[in-house]
Amino acid sequence: MSPRSVALLEVSDPAVWDTVRQVVAFDAFVVAWRSERVCEVRPELRPELAKLESRGLAPLVRRSRQVHEGVSSELPPAELPRASRELLYRAQRHAVHGRVLDRHAFDPEHEVAWVRPLLGAGWLVPDLLEPHWYTLHPALSPPPPLVLDVSEALLPRPDDLGAPRPGPLGLLHDAASLAAAVAAVGPRRTLAGALGKQDEKRLASHLGVVGPVETAERWGRAYRALEALQVVGTDPFTREIHLDLGLEVVLEGEPADAIQALLLRLVESDLRPLLELVRSALRDAEGAAVDDVVFCELVREQHRTVSFWPWLRDGQRVYPGDPDRPFDDEGFEQVEQRMIGTLLARLERLGVVVRAPGVFASTPDGEIWAGRGSVPSTVWVTGDLEVMVPFGAVSPWERFQLERLAKCLGRDTVDRYRLDRGALGVWLETHELDEAFRWLRRRSPGLPLGVEDTLRSWARSATRLVWWDGIVEDEPAR
Repeated sequence: MSPRSVALLEVSDPAVWDTVRQVVAFDAFVVAWRSERVCEVRPELRPELAKLESRGLAPLVRRSRQVHEGVSSELPPAELPRASRELLYRAQRHAVHGRVLDRHAFDPEHEVAWVRPLLGAGWLVPDLLEPHWYTLHPALSPPPPLVLDVSEALLPRPDDLGAPRPGPLGLLHDAASLAAAVAAVGPRRTLAGALGKQDEKRLASHLGVVGPVETAERWGRAYRALEALQVVGTDPFTREIHLDLGLEVVLEGEPADAIQALLLRLVESDLRPLLELVRSALRDAEGAAVDDVVFCELVREQHRTVSFWPWLRDGQRVYPGDPDRPFDDEGFEQVEQRMIGTLLARLERLGVVVRAPGVFASTPDGEIWAGRGSVPSTVWVTGDLEVMVPFGAVSPWERFQLERLAKCLGRDTVDRYRLDRGALGVWLETHELDEAFRWLRRRSPGLPLGVEDTLRSWARSATRLVWWDGIVEDEPAR
C-alpha cells in the first residue's frame, strides 16, 4: 500500500454531523466512512465549511507534523568495520543539515573500501545532483563525544578579561518570543518593505511591549537571528511573514542543547568539530582561563585529524584537495591554528567566551553551554490562568511553547503571561493538549486543577469539528 494524501473530517460527538448537514450538503462530499466520528471527504468541501462559523462550529484545521523521535543507540550496528565506523563519525561531525562533503570524511582514492559498507547499509547516500556530497541516514545516533584533556592549559582568570557580550541564551529566548508573535499575528510587509502599522501594534501587543518592534534593538536582533536560522521569511506575492516551525528543532532540549544547536548553525563545517573541543575545554576548566597557545598544541597532539582528514598522495600525507600542502606540524600552524583563532573570535562575538591576550574563558552563557551553569527552575501558574516566569526558569523551547499558548502581560525580572483561549486553538492545529500539560507540569509541579479543567474545556470546544490534512498508508474504510 502506497502513501496517499487525504482530507479527513472528525467530530467530537456523532450528533455534530446533524448540525453540519443543516448548513452544508455534506453527504455529497463523503468519500468513505472510517468510523462514526471520522470520514474521508473531498477537498472541495473545505470552503463550504466556512458557512458553519455562524453556528459556532468553525472547523479546526489540523496538519500532520514531523515528530522527532529519539534515535536508537545501536545505529550504526556494531558489525560495521572499525574503519567504516570512524569514517562515519567524521562525516557526522562535519555534516550540515544532514549533508556532508566527501573530502571532510575520507580520502576518495584510498578509503573507498571503507565507504562501501556505509553505502550498502544506507548510512551514507550519495547525492545524484551534486557530486561529492552525501546525505546521512536520519536515524543515526550521535558520534562519541570528543574529549580534550586541557589540564596543562589552565590558568587563573586574569584581571584584563573583557566584559562578556550579550550571549546566545537571551537571544534564543527573544527569538522564541518573536517567532511565537509572528505565528500568532501573521504580519505583512508594505510595498516599501516595512511592517504595516497595525501589524506592528499587534506584534507589540502580543510581545507585551510598547513601541515599535522591528526597529527596536532587542527585537531587531531577534529577527535577524530568525533569518540566520532560516526559519522566517516573507512571501514574495502576499508579503506575509511566515514562520517555519522547524525552529522547534533548534530550540528543543535544555538551554545547553539550544545554545549548541545555534552555534552549530552559525559556524562553518570545518569549525564544527573544533567547537566541540572548545566546549570540552570550558567544561573541564571549571571557570578558570585556558591558555590558547597551549590549547592549540593539545588539539594537535590529541585530535590532529579533527578538522581535516589527510589524503595520501605520492606516499605523503597532504591536506584534502591540496597535494602541495603537507599534513604536518607546520601545516597545522598555518591552517588549523588560524581556524581555532577564528572560532574563538566568533565565540567571543556571540557571548560564549571572553578573551585577553593569550587566554580565553567562559561567560555565564558559556558555562551553561559547557554544562556547568544553572538549569531552569519553577514557574508559577495561578488559578486565574496567569503564568509567572522568573529569569532563567524556562528553556528557549519552553518559552516558545508558552508564548504560543499565552499572551504576555509584561516583561521584567519576572515575566507575566495569561493562558489564552484563541492561542490554544492555534496550538491545537499542530499539537496535542497533553503535550502542553507535560511541560507545564514539569516546570510547575503545583499546576492548579482548575487550570487543567479550563484548558480541557477550551480544547473540547475547539475540536468539536476538525479538518485533517494528512497522509495515510492504509486503505479507506468502506
